[in-house]
Amino acid sequence: MRKFSNEDICDKLSMILESIDIIERRTVGISSGFDFMTSFERVTLFDSCVLRLQVIGEEVGKLMRIAELELSRHPEIPWQQIYSMRNFISHEYSHVDEDIVFQVIKDDLPPLKVALRASSTD
Repeated sequence: MRKFSNEDICDKLSMILESIDIIERRTVGISSGFDFMTSFERVTLFDSCVLRLQVIGEEVGKLMRIAELELSRHPEIPWQQIYSMRNFISHEYSHVDEDIVFQVIKDDLPPLKVALRASSTD
């Protein structure tokens, strides 16, 4: 079994933070889930945000396997739900709801970002 270093963990945390930053920058003008569906460009924006949420979930899943102690420092973050959303996106993409994606972006990513920034400075 491969031993993971702090560098591996930091790399995964960094990838998650990068995805959150990209989503935040791209969704500045979005004020509801419906906004994602108002034009072809915004549907493309929705697709890119969903892909980034999938990346976040994938990296969280890896951290759940290699850095459980690190994640346990932040019980306020629903790690398993994040990974479950990744699975839903991967296997049920055509059923991803824009209102749920909007809610995740606006309500769930900010506390995740705070928790990960705190972890990356520990």
